[in-house]
Amino acid sequence: MRAALLAAALGLLSACAPPSSGPELAALYGDFEYYYRADSRFRTDYDPPDAPIDLAKLEQSFLKLAFNSEAQQLNDRTIVQAEEVQLLRWPGPDVTYALIGGSPADDARMLALGTRIGDVIGLPVQPVDNVQDADIRVFVLDGPTRREFGKKSAEGFDLSIAAFIGAWVLRPEFPCIGVINTNPEDDSLAVGAIFIKDELQGDFRRACFTEEFTQVFGLINDDPDVRPSIFNDDQEFIELTRHDEYLLKMLYDPRLSPGMTEAEARPLLGQIVRDVVGQSETAVY
Repeated sequence: MRAALLAAALGLLSACAPPSSGPELAALYGDFEYYYRADSRFRTDYDPPDAPIDLAKLEQSFLKLAFNSEAQQLNDRTIVQAEEVQLLRWPGPDVTYALIGGSPADDARMLALGTRIGDVIGLPVQPVDNVQDADIRVFVLDGPTRREFGKKSAEGFDLSIAAFIGAWVLRPEFPCIGVINTNPEDDSLAVGAIFIKDELQGDFRRACFTEEFTQVFGLINDDPDVRPSIFNDDQEFIELTRHDEYLLKMLYDPRLSPGMTEAEARPLLGQIVRDVVGQSETAVY
């Protein structure tokens, strides 16, 4: 869940400092969920009839999401730079995750989402008990725990990522974030970490789980032209669409590999898109 819309909306609030934790922050996020819904966002359509997709659009969406990272800003300061990236994905044979601090409902949500993504990419995605054994660590933390954890976790990252985690700890416009580390030997994904504020409730919380967990599988960018999709700053959709599943399937196609550049992947994508769509029971329209 990206900060752009929240930051803009918070700028319209009073001059009083917005809450950073507790019931006041939970109420603020509840208000934003209401505003999003009033603006026809937070949709859960799988095949929205008002957002048709085609082969060329899928290819362009993939290039935007798989080979670029998103800038993160705090006020007028860029704390994480946007940059071109090489292809990122988990090497397999499976992907494991651990949920720290979540509720039983969060456990069920993660299990369903992991099963769905695993079916799409062709790798088992399953929970483990020991966080140190997990490829993806998902932290759901309240205010006091968040502040203490933020001090310790930031120590393991470079300055820009540490600043990003610090912003998540203190700033309401960062309800949830995700960060990744790669294996220097083959550029595959090595560790993913997701941080979600426990003050989030309802579909806002659901949206954070869906977007951040899906993005740490390798489609790490957001782009306003990618639609219908969760990979978009406008929060129009909060569940994976057919379009998103196609993109994930393309990312894990065996003809692509971790560390591949956009120039290396581009000549292969036309046939990959046609093959991925051809495997679907429902034609792209």
